[in-house]
Amino acid sequence: MGAIQRGAGEGALFRVPKDTALPLKYWQAVIELPSTTGKRRRKFVRNKNKATAVAELKRLQKDLAEVGDMPTASQTLESWIRYWFAHIHSKKIAPKTIASYRTSIEQYIVPTIGKTRLDKLTPQHVRKVEQHIRDKGLGGASAQQAHAVLRIALRDAVREGRTTRNVATLVDQPKKKPVQLPRLDVNGGIRVLETVAHERLGSRVATALLAGARQGEVLGIELDRVTDDLDLSWQLKRFSWSHGCNPSKPWEPRCGSKQGAKCPDRHLDAPEDREYRHLTGGLWLSRPKSESGWRVIPLVDPLRSIIERRVEVAAAEPNPPGLLWTSERKLTPAGDVLELDGGPIDPRVDNEYWHDVLKRAGVQDTQLRTARNTTVDLLYAARVDEMTIIDIVGHSTVAISRHYRSRQNRDVLTAALRQAYQPLTSRGVPLVSVEPHTPEAA
Repeated sequence: MGAIQRGAGEGALFRVPKDTALPLKYWQAVIELPSTTGKRRRKFVRNKNKATAVAELKRLQKDLAEVGDMPTASQTLESWIRYWFAHIHSKKIAPKTIASYRTSIEQYIVPTIGKTRLDKLTPQHVRKVEQHIRDKGLGGASAQQAHAVLRIALRDAVREGRTTRNVATLVDQPKKKPVQLPRLDVNGGIRVLETVAHERLGSRVATALLAGARQGEVLGIELDRVTDDLDLSWQLKRFSWSHGCNPSKPWEPRCGSKQGAKCPDRHLDAPEDREYRHLTGGLWLSRPKSESGWRVIPLVDPLRSIIERRVEVAAAEPNPPGLLWTSERKLTPAGDVLELDGGPIDPRVDNEYWHDVLKRAGVQDTQLRTARNTTVDLLYAARVDEMTIIDIVGHSTVAISRHYRSRQNRDVLTAALRQAYQPLTSRGVPLVSVEPHTPEAA
């Protein structure tokens, strides 16, 4: 009579070799899996320690009872995470996020634990990635990002039945030090505005301080979106190109270049439900990820006069992309000043100009993004209510309250901005830029 086949979920433990007179090689645990084709399916695990093998068998039985099935063989984390990122997750996230995820995968996760099989991953492996990042002298932000990527990749691996548990959820997210950035107070903001009053891009700085807009929102404003309002529905951003020369394995380019920008089949990895318009090189106009991010700010004086003057000047300059602000004159290697070419302002150059302005104004150096804080300070000083402030600057603060209320009407926003600008108007600060700004002047 033949041996009776075990049912799904039943397991057994064997010594290899069975002959106890021979030296032990390992203990092998086996568990029966559900059959979908009529053929027998089994899952094997091996360990030299009998107690460990018994524990593994019990874990497999528990996982099978909870999940209902599991793969008979496990792939490595490297194989899964690269496939997952290229063909699954990169289709859902923005290009900037794609670039940061790729860094976490290729520089931190794969070199550290990539060779480990999915079914062999433990919480210790997750901690090992963080330690690798810390050993490189990097901070908690990098560790948090890598932990998030690993957690999401393993979540999807569980969903697809490639492993039975997500060990990243068993490890606390790495900590990072809180960062307190210095900011310009109202008086410092006024000194900055006085410094740029007669510079070609002074109106760009004024808009950062008076509109509370993000860098990409300001640099991406097009002339046809300036009316009685400032339409911030597009943002200028720099994105990294992706290789297209090896679609099945984009992490192994065939074109011979490490840089996606130099690939003859380069393309932009981006979700299909997002809108992008290419300008030049790596610079793009991008829609916010949701319509709630498409802000329209009423133009009131003094910002209105500043913007109107800039529109007049921009109309008389070379301006192929039709942007409100375009790049400054460039210097040749020989030191000659070129004519304006009307190209978009690179965010890196924009940051350099901001820090140069702060230095010339004699105020404390701080990041450009803190200009939004100065706007908020002006609004709070004018006793504008918090919900109106949120509508003006586009913060996600008090998000739940905002979700349950109607949008502020334009009259309320206009009155709030007039209140905020009143101290500047009463000071008679000369805010309208009228003179070109050359590299020598900087």
